[in-house]
Amino acid sequence: MHLDVHILTPDKALPPMQADHVTIPGAEGEAGIRVGHSPYVSALKNGKVFIKSVDKANIILAVRGGVAQVFNNRVTILTEGVMDPNQISEADLIKRLQAILTATYDDALDELKAKAEAQWIATELKVAGKSVPDLGKFA
Repeated sequence: MHLDVHILTPDKALPPMQADHVTIPGAEGEAGIRVGHSPYVSALKNGKVFIKSVDKANIILAVRGGVAQVFNNRVTILTEGVMDPNQISEADLIKRLQAILTATYDDALDELKAKAEAQWIATELKVAGKSVPDLGKFA
């Protein structure tokens, strides 16, 4: 028996995956899910989803917050964004982050959006095993 893992964003659904164990970045801390897990719902923070399978290569993905539901050996993750760390361009992310950090924000909403984007870029870099620059003004 295995877990069926479904990850959906507002603009795409990843192909379903099968796993023996899934680790999610719950808002209250990491949570590990195995076959037979009791029904469970958790808010997610930006972080790493680890999908482990005995007969397939492990999968690591970065997720941009969201919610996870576990029910009847199905793990459903609804997230604002998902990124495969193997597809991350460190140079592009650093360039985007530098632009965000050096910009000035007169509107509080624009600053809040910039902070969220900076945190997402930092998460992508961290999950990819890259160094994360100081977010300074958004700390």
